Amino acid sequence: MGILGDQRQEECLACGARYCAGCVLRAMGSMPEGRKCVACIGAPVADPRRRARLGKGSRLLARVLAPAELRQVMRAERGCAANQVRPDEVVVNGRGLSQGELDLLLGCAVPPDRLAPGRYWYDKDSGLWGKEGERPDRIVNSKLSVGGKLRADASNGSTQVFVNGREITKTELRMLKLANVQCPRNTHFWLYDDGSYEEEGQNIIKGNIWQKASTRLIANLFSLPIPPGYSHGLKGDATGDSGRFVPDYLEQKSVHKLLLVGLEGSGSSTIFKQAKFLYGSKFSPGELLDLKLMIQINVYKYLSTLLEWRECFEDQAMKENRELCTIDKAAGETGVAQTRPSLFSLNQRLMQFADWLLEIVALGDLDAFFPAATREYAPIVQEVWKDTAIQATYKRNNEFHFLPDVASYFLDRVVEISSNEYEPTEKDILYAEGINQWNGLSLLEFSLDERYQFTDSYVDKPDDPSMLTKYQLIRINSKGLNGGLRCLEMLQEVRAIIFCISLADYDQTWVQGSGELSNKMISSRDMFEDVISHPSFEDTTCVLLLNKYDSFEAKVNRVPLTVCDWFADFSPVKPHHTHQSLASHAYYYIALKFKDLYSRISDRKLFVFQTKALERKTVDDAFRYIREVLRWDDVKNSDAFGSVEDSLCSMDMSSSS
Repeated sequence: MGILGDQRQEECLACGARYCAGCVLRAMGSMPEGRKCVACIGAPVADPRRRARLGKGSRLLARVLAPAELRQVMRAERGCAANQVRPDEVVVNGRGLSQGELDLLLGCAVPPDRLAPGRYWYDKDSGLWGKEGERPDRIVNSKLSVGGKLRADASNGSTQVFVNGREITKTELRMLKLANVQCPRNTHFWLYDDGSYEEEGQNIIKGNIWQKASTRLIANLFSLPIPPGYSHGLKGDATGDSGRFVPDYLEQKSVHKLLLVGLEGSGSSTIFKQAKFLYGSKFSPGELLDLKLMIQINVYKYLSTLLEWRECFEDQAMKENRELCTIDKAAGETGVAQTRPSLFSLNQRLMQFADWLLEIVALGDLDAFFPAATREYAPIVQEVWKDTAIQATYKRNNEFHFLPDVASYFLDRVVEISSNEYEPTEKDILYAEGINQWNGLSLLEFSLDERYQFTDSYVDKPDDPSMLTKYQLIRINSKGLNGGLRCLEMLQEVRAIIFCISLADYDQTWVQGSGELSNKMISSRDMFEDVISHPSFEDTTCVLLLNKYDSFEAKVNRVPLTVCDWFADFSPVKPHHTHQSLASHAYYYIALKFKDLYSRISDRKLFVFQTKALERKTVDDAFRYIREVLRWDDVKNSDAFGSVEDSLCSMDMSSSS
């Protein structure tokens, strides 16, 4: 078609098919992954020429879409998982990545920007990253368990000076010499992610290469990467020889990894989002778009669940109607029961939409039509939601456990949510199920000390504000743990497991991977046992967050705790005359059940804390508590103050009060 054809037709990124303005929307639907045929949704963008076009709009789309719609399509095209590089296309330190490794790499706080297929080397200790055979071109998060072992010839250096086992390039050596770093031939250095360095075998920090502004200037002149935190101005003062005499939990810029896990619906994603509101920066435009798309598509999932159960209830009502008709005929009455309408019947027009939506869901094509096209269907969704048949179905939601409590919150606002101008509020973000719709891995780096002053700390806080403990919160949802927990093997140096369990799940059901139904609390117990038994966490501290205490407190007085087989022996010692006392008694009982389970697996102590994830203060209190647990753990391991077992016991008991 030539240049004119390119301007008048839109090309599918996956298969290359071309469509004119009159048929592009029919062929590509709502474009949830950008410019792809509906049949190509989920297919990779293999052609490098098409990959270069990701996120770059066209004149044709500008004609057929509103500006807000075009921006949303382009953001989805750049950000959706299917359009990203495939794991087998990325080789790091001589080994191709798995999907879990690629998720870990792209999901970290400082990932490689615009990662393309190719061969790379990665220094896990310093975070240096570069193309195989070339000098480093960026610094990413350190300690990521991705790829193979760093080779000495990774960057084709010929200097006989080694940093973390890699022979550095001549450009790197020139920078170090100009920065007054003594590095004769056959010198071997250890370089850490904060810029501190030492010679191998000496265990004495000799300095920090990034502290001096002159060093950073030299690195810029040589086009060598600088850590993001040092890009503008100084970051603290030069430390000189430190000798690493401070305890681990007070070490400058140390990073404690916290693994947050829990069964779907446990509230782990809400806790993660609360932590981001409390200690992190604002949600980025990309994160807000992910949340917006997830909320929009979830509305249709909620509605499809209600429509499926409406069919079940209608069939049940028709069966009862037929039985009643038979009884009436036997009694000599005719025509009465046959004309009795069902409470769960939809009119013909709404039935057509319901059948179409359920067919889309059954075929797994929901993502191909939504959420980008939600505006077109929002009015009829609102009409279906308000219909008496669906409202009658929703009133029986206690009979099916696959509809979250937040469904009505979002369905009541479906027209607003479906608008292109919709921006999720803070409440919407907290209520949304999950964090994004494409993978189960989310990361947040923060320093608790920078925002809060603790007057009741067990140890004295250092006067130097640069002596801060850093945290990296890694949240993996239950879907991300599928496949035998293999992704856990990639997580190195995790300081604490934060396992989240919903107290209100004791009467809920859960569909296991095999498709069988089970009690959700028992499924959480089994998952808890699998995680803490994993070889990677043999010596890792575990904090159990018993979440949704407010929902549990209201429910336990209506639904006996013993409906869960694991709690069959629950029997209050004496009658309780207030809701609080029964809930408190049941809470202690559940906490002790998990403590007993943990004690049979590990010789460590299980710490338990009560949370209400939608109440920000309880999440803040939980992270304060986790910080103190880690500090006591460091003190105990160093034996700096003798035995602290009594203090640990008292702290553990207070956490459950």
